[in-house]
Amino acid sequence: MRNKLGSLHALLQLFAVVFSKEIIIKNERCKVCHFLTETFEAGMRNTARDHFGGGDTAWEEKNLGKYATSETRLVEVQEGLCKKSTLSNTDGYLSIKELEFKCSALLEEHEELVEDYYYKNQQHNFSKWMCTEQLKLCCPLGHFGKNCDECSGLKQTGSACYGRGQCHGDGSREGSGKCNCNAGYIGHFCSNCDSDYFQVEKTDRKITCEKCHESCTGGCKALGPLGCNKCRTGWSMDEKLGCIDVNECAIEPAVCTRENEKCVNSEGSYRCECMDGYKRNGVDCTLDVEAPPYQLPMAPDLFLRVFAFSSLIGLVGLIFSHKSPVLYVLLALAVLLIILIELHINPSSFFGQDKPFEY
Repeated sequence: MRNKLGSLHALLQLFAVVFSKEIIIKNERCKVCHFLTETFEAGMRNTARDHFGGGDTAWEEKNLGKYATSETRLVEVQEGLCKKSTLSNTDGYLSIKELEFKCSALLEEHEELVEDYYYKNQQHNFSKWMCTEQLKLCCPLGHFGKNCDECSGLKQTGSACYGRGQCHGDGSREGSGKCNCNAGYIGHFCSNCDSDYFQVEKTDRKITCEKCHESCTGGCKALGPLGCNKCRTGWSMDEKLGCIDVNECAIEPAVCTRENEKCVNSEGSYRCECMDGYKRNGVDCTLDVEAPPYQLPMAPDLFLRVFAFSSLIGLVGLIFSHKSPVLYVLLALAVLLIILIELHINPSSFFGQDKPFEY
């Protein structure tokens, strides 16, 4: 009879998990309590460090003597309670508004418990002792609800939801215990692969799902484009390679047909962009008057100098090898050209130099 009642209870619990409306768990009072205990533990470390270096409880009893549980030390620790400045990092509490105020209210309400821990129970973990066991604001990780029930999969694998999801209400006195599966997993216990994921491995206790290739639709039977059941729009099936990208920019009729527009292909898709020197104005590409002017690969005056000196060097070489009168004449012209360039050409007269080119 007891076994039947136990099975019925488990069935009703599963029914409640499946059909209950999920509520967002803020777990605020538990987090405030953790903040209180964390600032307390930080104060204990700081006061120990100020007196000979710090250590565990046994070290403190040996080295700090009466100071380890003295009222003087407690007062020093209390000065930093519920203050963000006591901790080096408070990112875990960003979601709580008026954190210090709420922490101070909790401290005022349970100040005797803090003192009881300080004088009599320092051998215990303060956060667990205070927030879980005494105030019952929190549950151990992997547990949820009023009675801190175990999340699914914790006993079998050591991780809530078999390590494939998050247990609703995990660590709080709230929640349904329902598994919110990680990407790629579905089912009440996250024990199956989602439609666009492939089952790589499955045992009695473990399943591993990996995402199908981006070109796949309707699932896949193996990893990579060759494993696709079907190809997404923008891809086509190849017998040897699987789903390959369709270059929409190379097909006819053209897909980007507006004036001064060009097609840019991408994996599984394409986009229409304005050509260089143009910008999008509504649906059209118009001249971009703010675009930087075209820059020549080499300044015109520098090009003329390079051309003239190269010619001069070439002619000198030919003269020494052939000793032709014609070459002497060309050499003289090259020297004259160099002189003209150096004396009469102003680099600022070229567009793209000191003054912009005017249309």
